[in-house]
Amino acid sequence: MMLTKNRIPLLIVLICCIEIIIYLWAVFTTEADFVINKCARNAGRTSEALNLAILTMVGYFGLKQIYSNEKNKDTFRILMTLFAFNHIIHFFFVYQNFKSHAMPLDISDNKHGFVTFICIVLMTIALWTFKNLNKMLYISIIFHLFNVSYFIMETLYNKIKPDIITIHYKFGIFVTSTAMLYILYRVVRENKIKPSGATHQ
Repeated sequence: MMLTKNRIPLLIVLICCIEIIIYLWAVFTTEADFVINKCARNAGRTSEALNLAILTMVGYFGLKQIYSNEKNKDTFRILMTLFAFNHIIHFFFVYQNFKSHAMPLDISDNKHGFVTFICIVLMTIALWTFKNLNKMLYISIIFHLFNVSYFIMETLYNKIKPDIITIHYKFGIFVTSTAMLYILYRVVRENKIKPSGATHQ
């Protein structure tokens, strides 16, 4: 299924269906006190998968090539939109999990997470507001992707405990860091300055 602008409502419904399935799965497989916790974790994993798809696309094409092709640009912006929408649902589950366990969700203790969440929403708005790729937008997107990916890896790292199976967390860190290196490689390649006097073949 092509990711086109006219299919955004359908794609958002698809994300909602995935989250409903996650919720129902948690209800039927988990104790009542831990249903929302399981929903938050799996909604987060859905965001991780979407983020990995975005990183892979940017690493493969490069932002300049993505923005030079209208279909690729739409696909990129739609993936970013779906990530933001899913992450709003993830945040809702996180908030409800804290609330259900009578734990305060203190922003001062989660400054990086709060700022990152706001940036996810603002970046999505910016991508649909600014149609063309300029230097500021280019730098902002790359920085944003690295910040989001770092936050995801930090979250995965904090879940690694000596008394539980953590191979999937370690694998997530490995895959995300590899995708970030792929983007870094692409950034260097597409911004490589040709030496003076070089001629085009």
